Amino acid sequence: MTVPVTTGAEASEMLCPYCLEVVSFDEGQLFERDERQQYEKLDLSGQTSALRRADRLRSAYQRCRNTDGTPPHFIPVPYLSHGSPLTVAMVGDSATGKTHLLTQMIAEIADGGLEQYGVTWQSVNPQDHQDFMVERVDALRSGQMLEHTPSQTFASFVEALLLTGADGVTRPVAFFDLSGEDLRRTTALLRFLLGVDALIFVVDPLRALPMRQLDPMRGEFGYSRGGDPAFQTVLDRLQRTGPYLEIAASVVINKCDLLRFEPPVDRWLAEPPADRVSARRFRDESRDAYAFLRHHGGPAWVRPFDNVLRCTMHFASATGSHDLHGSFLHGVRPRRVLEPLVSVLSMCGLLGDHGDDGPANVGM
Repeated sequence: MTVPVTTGAEASEMLCPYCLEVVSFDEGQLFERDERQQYEKLDLSGQTSALRRADRLRSAYQRCRNTDGTPPHFIPVPYLSHGSPLTVAMVGDSATGKTHLLTQMIAEIADGGLEQYGVTWQSVNPQDHQDFMVERVDALRSGQMLEHTPSQTFASFVEALLLTGADGVTRPVAFFDLSGEDLRRTTALLRFLLGVDALIFVVDPLRALPMRQLDPMRGEFGYSRGGDPAFQTVLDRLQRTGPYLEIAASVVINKCDLLRFEPPVDRWLAEPPADRVSARRFRDESRDAYAFLRHHGGPAWVRPFDNVLRCTMHFASATGSHDLHGSFLHGVRPRRVLEPLVSVLSMCGLLGDHGDDGPANVGM
């Protein structure tokens, strides 16, 4: 989707992650946020210290020039200055646990969860990252249930990180949490999907699986059989050049704490994290997850796997337990939340190659 850029005269063009219009570093469009979180013009023309200039740019934003049918939007400057960006979008209807799952993924990265694969991280914007950690990660870890994805007509970052692989190459990775309901009614969000590099489809067992032990928890959701409408909306919107969609994807059966005694869920929840990326291990989990979801839920729920050329499937639990009246009384215990992200990072080339069983063959 993009090519590497620098913040100098040789800056190259890339796509704005919000509106998909071409953008490149432009010192005349720099802004910073004040104490009230309002954007103010940033002028670095009088800055003579290279160190101070770099520090100001670290927390600066660039306003995208495209205003055609889109609200004003600002891109963190490091996103424009660290090579080819990768955009990852979470897909699923409300109450599937997308927000909790994405929060736990980023929390695991912040705790060094990618270091075993030779990947280190840095925030794209220090203040944004600190806000995310306090408002999302710390709140969830203290037992608070996070609010569902707010309604939106325009895609915006949930969080963005700079990931550096063992080869020393750094790439920005931006995470988007897309509401299925908004996807079905907002053309701009569907258009945004054309520029996404990877998708993570989130399955809610309470909606997908007609198991009797789940009946007491379905409550008054009014779930109906037939699949997640957000899945179908996204798959129908993406462009095809052949029989399969050529995008990296993973399907996560979330809330697996509700299924922890069901085989093969019990086996995979007990699996410790692997010390390296194994394409064979991802195939084994995908095989088991596909068979489990196809058998109990039906063909609509495995449609992403059937339609995407490179796709993996996973068992995970973002919280380890169900909330009670908006809180997790015994805290949260995430299980296998990083594996779906490791899968798509492998498919997108961020984790290198490393032979026939390595990242380059994940999803094949």
